[in-house]
Amino acid sequence: MTRKALFAATAIAIAISPVAPRAAEINESGARTLLDSLTYYLPKSVNDSGFLTVTPGAQRYELRMDFAALLKDVDPKIFVIEGLKPMSYYLTPQEDGLWKAELNDRLDVSGSFVAEGKTSTFVYKIDKMSGEALFDPAVSFFRSSTAAYENIAITSQTGPEMMDIAVAKAAQDMRLENVVGGRGDLVSNFSLSGLSETINSPGQAGQVRIDAASMDGRVQMDKAGLAPMRDLVVFVLDLVKSGQKNLTAEQSAKLKGLIRANVPLVDNLVEDIHIRDVKVNASNMTFSAADIGYKIAFNGIKPDSRFEFEVSATDPSAPAGLLPPGTEAAMPKSLSFGMAMRDLNLEGVMTYLADNADFTKDAALTPQQSEELGKIVLPSGKMNFEFTNVAAKSDVYDIALTGSMQVDQAQSDKPNVNVDIIARDFDKTVKFLQDNAATVPDFGQAAFMALMMKGFGREQPDGSILWNVKMGADGQVIINGQPMKM
Repeated sequence: MTRKALFAATAIAIAISPVAPRAAEINESGARTLLDSLTYYLPKSVNDSGFLTVTPGAQRYELRMDFAALLKDVDPKIFVIEGLKPMSYYLTPQEDGLWKAELNDRLDVSGSFVAEGKTSTFVYKIDKMSGEALFDPAVSFFRSSTAAYENIAITSQTGPEMMDIAVAKAAQDMRLENVVGGRGDLVSNFSLSGLSETINSPGQAGQVRIDAASMDGRVQMDKAGLAPMRDLVVFVLDLVKSGQKNLTAEQSAKLKGLIRANVPLVDNLVEDIHIRDVKVNASNMTFSAADIGYKIAFNGIKPDSRFEFEVSATDPSAPAGLLPPGTEAAMPKSLSFGMAMRDLNLEGVMTYLADNADFTKDAALTPQQSEELGKIVLPSGKMNFEFTNVAAKSDVYDIALTGSMQVDQAQSDKPNVNVDIIARDFDKTVKFLQDNAATVPDFGQAAFMALMMKGFGREQPDGSILWNVKMGADGQVIINGQPMKM
């Protein structure tokens, strides 16, 4: 987080600076230009504190951030911090017009603060943090970056409540490619290892400890509109700095142009995260999983925008003795739930805003116009959901569900559903329920229901059983074309 904050600050500084297109002489004039740019949007009190300084060196500039300068007027009875030292990173103009940013530092601070009459203490440590990036002023973003951290430790305590977080190693890398017209393809990867979190709470909660061998993730953005987004951010920052309450007609027109320029924002965005070898210990019970996954996807601001998310788990386990003897096979080997909301006319919403909004007024849209936006985003007046990867598999069952659901805004409690449910090795499932009915009485009823449902199913060439289930807004249920009497 520290590395990102520092690089982001430098990005803004260089982006709005009149930097030379090629490597220039390192001098006091260049240092003043960088400092003026970096402090342009900061309050006068921050600038006067000496928080930021830029010093020219033989081949690069040193950007020094003295966070202690921002805290010199804070009442020590309210907030105390120790070990806070200035942090420096270095900026070097390159022959190709890019700027190189470097950071190599460590963090070791501790302190306390008082809030609502309670004293809290904290400790933040990073034994080593290093980063290197190449920044492109043309799009105000990094063409590439890498960062690494070692031995991250965070501790906070308020009375008997305490939290400890530790990460042995963390790393990140990013690259931006195929930049054309201010848009580009961005890929970022990150990884952490040796994760742990301990939470101590009084009362029944007791101690909770979470451990994970590793965590890794990937973010991909295709044709991301970096330059249009930069222009919009700078426009908003200028407004904040000016203190204006309302836009002028000229500014309103400019904002509308910026809104149009930021469509579609991105052609495709995917974020995929996995936490591996997870263990959670609470109340003297341990739950674990080999992998817990999370994924989101978005296809941009378009007439048919789609937002998708998915969660998954592999080899989850429960504490010994939690399940009745003989039923351990019911514990799934894998679980997933994926769902998407589709057919959202987000491009239409942005176009309507740009065509009709009056940003010179306190309320840019009239009540009628706001109501029209709701009609535009859902052209059919209905929310359309898609089940993409709903599945559960164990030694005794293998079930998957796909399909769709449509919800009318006027009748949200009466959805239209059309799903396919496929079960493999269904006879094994029924036998498992029957064999364990004596141990778990509810399994006897479940076995009876399963046999009845099998009668409605349609056997597929591979031996699996298919149920196509449809339910209308009138509550009528149809399974494989056969109406069910409710």
